[in-house]
Order: sequence, then C-alpha cells, then structure tokens
Amino acid sequence: MSVAKAISVVKAISADIVVSPEDQIYDDITKSYFTGLNRDLKPAAYLVPSLATQVADIVKAIKPFAQNLKIAVAGAGQQATPKVSNVSDGLTIHLRKLLGVEVDKEKKTVSVAAGEKWGNVYDKVMALGFGVVGQRHSTGGIGGDAIQAGLSYFSYSRGFVSDNVVGYEVVLASGEIVNANAEDNCDLWTALKGGGNNFGIVTRYHLNIFEQGDMWGGKVFYFQPSFSGQIQSLVDYLHDPKSDTDVHICVSLGYSSAIGDHLCMNDIFSLKPQKPKALEPFADVQPQIDQMNSLRVESLKGLTEENFGKSSSRLRTKFTTTVKADVSILEYAVQTYRLFFKKIKRIANIPFSITFEPIPVQLISQSIARSGNAMGLKPSDGPLVIILFYASWDSAEEDENVIEVAKEALEKIETEAKSMNVHHPWLYLNYAFPHQDPIGSYGAENRAQLQAVGKKYDPECFFQLVCAEPFKLDK
Repeated sequence: MSVAKAISVVKAISADIVVSPEDQIYDDITKSYFTGLNRDLKPAAYLVPSLATQVADIVKAIKPFAQNLKIAVAGAGQQATPKVSNVSDGLTIHLRKLLGVEVDKEKKTVSVAAGEKWGNVYDKVMALGFGVVGQRHSTGGIGGDAIQAGLSYFSYSRGFVSDNVVGYEVVLASGEIVNANAEDNCDLWTALKGGGNNFGIVTRYHLNIFEQGDMWGGKVFYFQPSFSGQIQSLVDYLHDPKSDTDVHICVSLGYSSAIGDHLCMNDIFSLKPQKPKALEPFADVQPQIDQMNSLRVESLKGLTEENFGKSSSRLRTKFTTTVKADVSILEYAVQTYRLFFKKIKRIANIPFSITFEPIPVQLISQSIARSGNAMGLKPSDGPLVIILFYASWDSAEEDENVIEVAKEALEKIETEAKSMNVHHPWLYLNYAFPHQDPIGSYGAENRAQLQAVGKKYDPECFFQLVCAEPFKLDK
C-alpha cells in the first residue's frame, strides 16, 4: 500500500516521471540491465527523472513512506550485484535521462551527468585530445565506478576511478542538492569515494582529464598449460618496485561451452601506442590462438568497446575475494575453481571463469596521493590480487546452485589464504556479492568514519532504511 501511495504522490508532481509495468518502456528499461539477477527484479514502477531537481522532488515525495518502502538507484544499470540498481515490488529511481557531458579544457575537468555511459564521455574528451580515468567497458555507467571504487586502464598510475572525482552533485535525504568536493562538504566527498549510495543520490560527477593519445592493447588467447607461467609473470610484475605503471593487466582462465573446454586469456594494455617491455611476458606467451587475438594500436574508446561493447543477455553475476600477490595461493585458487566447476559443468551453456586482477602498490599510493578515499588501503597492504569469478547461465532455476558453488569455492580459497597468511580482508565493492560486507572490509576505523558522515548528512538514516542496496554502513 505504501508503494502505491508513494507512486501516487510522485505522479501528482509529474506523471511523466513514473513508468508503470504496463508501459512499453518499462520492459525496455528492465532489459537494459547488464546482469540477469537484476533483470529478474520487477519494481512496482521505475521513476525516471530528467533533472537533478526532479530527483530531489522524488526523494521528498517518497520520504514519508520510508518505513514500508524499498528503493534502488540505477545509472546505466551495469552493476552485477543484485539489488544494487534494481528492486522487486519497490521503486527504482533510474537516472537514464540525466544526460550531458561538458569538458573544461582550461580546468582540465569533465562534468558528467549521472545517466551517461562511459563511451559518450570518452568520445567527448578524446575529441579534444584528452583521456579520463573511467571504466574499461564503454557501455558502463558512471556511478558504478565513481562511488564504489572502479578500475581503469589508468589505475596503476592514477588510482581508482573514484580517486579522480574532484566533485559530486548530490541529492541528500532532505531533498537538498549540494556539492561535495575538496572545499565544500569535504567529508562527504571522501565518503562517496568507495562508500556507495549510502549518503544520497549523486546526479553529476566532475572528473580530472589529462592529455592522452592512442594506446596499445587488447586480448591474447592461449592454452591451459601456459597459465601457470602467466601467474608467475603476474606476481613478478607486482613485486618489482620499478614496474611500469603505464600498463594494465588481467589474466583469466575460463570454460567455453562452445568448445567444451577451458581457454586462457590475457587482457593487456599500455597507455602508449606500442608494446612495452613490461607486457612482453603476457603478449608473447606461447602457443597462442592467433585468430582470436586482438592486440593493436587503438583509441581509448575503441579498446573499451571490445570489452563488453554489448551487454551480455546471459551474464548472471560476479563473485570476489582478495589475496596478497603470491603464486601458491593463486595456483590454489585455480585448482579450487576447477574442482568446484565440475559441480556445475552439467548446466547447459555455462561460461564460467576465474580472473586475477592486480592491485599494485603504486595504485594504492596514487589513491592516497589524490586526497584519499573511504576504502582504507595502505601501500603496506599491497601488492594485492582481486580474484573474480564471472558466471553466465540461462535458467534462473540454476541460480541457487551456481551461487552456492561460487560461495563455497571462495570460502575455501579464503580459508587456505588465511592459513598461508596471504589473505586480505578488503573487498572490491564493484564485484562483491550480497552476503559479503565490503564496507566492513575497509576496517573498523573507516567504517566508523563513514557512519559519522552518514549521520551528519542523513540523520534519519533514510537511505540506510529504504535502499535495497545490500552494502550498508551498519551491516
């Protein structure tokens, strides 16, 4: 009943904002979600504002119903975690109509409305000879990176995506629209860089830009016997204090249902238009599957278009944990992945993969140098490796089976990592699953600081109460 009343109040403000299940655009919005676990969620209505002031009106309109209402906030709907950007039987505030990208060449910043996708941002900045620390997928939205963490091709030398946000425009629980930056509401600015949507609804982002030309990179495909050598090369790179930070590396092992076997893939990139020495071990691995490779000189946007330029209609979700850069634990993770994959291999058309994504010490240092964030990482914590399970399957009936297998595998890896003293509690929020506590993984002191910011800007805990988002300040 509260949902129906809230919808009625919003309609009284502006009927055009409300998208009901019987409207054609309702299905279009639902289908636009990147992962199946979010497409399966059916809100009572989508609320689709075109202006920040309309977002503020929505917040004020639904606030009286907070005790019996759940909401979600979506930018482009590209987050994998269920309930972060959609909710069943509640209200999803979808920011897809908040559009606009404005480049300031003098200040070297770009101002981006919350409904934009990175591909359009890259178009605008590249036309003027600039780059920006943004997502590796052109179809991704801004908010999933800029308030959670965000990894970019530029992260080793410039920190997380959120570290490069110089200002946020935020709608608070009061309906007030404020700016958060180094001078105004500085504590909120810092909290938003990794704290998620626990403090308000961000309607615009201001990010640094820098001179950037074409890059070199792409994908290298190869066979399983060479994967152990790539793990060693990855760890060697991370432990070299003089390693090249103008690169980006991911190594993956994945099952292809099309060929009925596992293949290996390296995603490697250089910020310069030629292959650097640091990437030779990853680019020159043998034997390769030449017809699948894509290494080339390319624009920033061109490289991101290759990385999921089109959303997969079958991707269900992602799972993650974090370890120190250690060969033995990464080899153990691969063994565990293989063991648990056997339990779900019977599922038709199930691509499933394990990826190792480095967090070099230099990335953490750059993160701190750029005024810091909410995540609590220190250079002494690194180097680290994010372990990512990436899963696709067709039938929602298999959700519980796959999710339980992935959770069991991660738990086994974490237990072994702890026994080897190479586990790290920090969780990359962009990949976390609802049973995890990434905010807590930032440490007790950082969580306490985030809670204090939450109470300051949202004293009635409106967003903590109504957001279906699983990653709370007080989880």
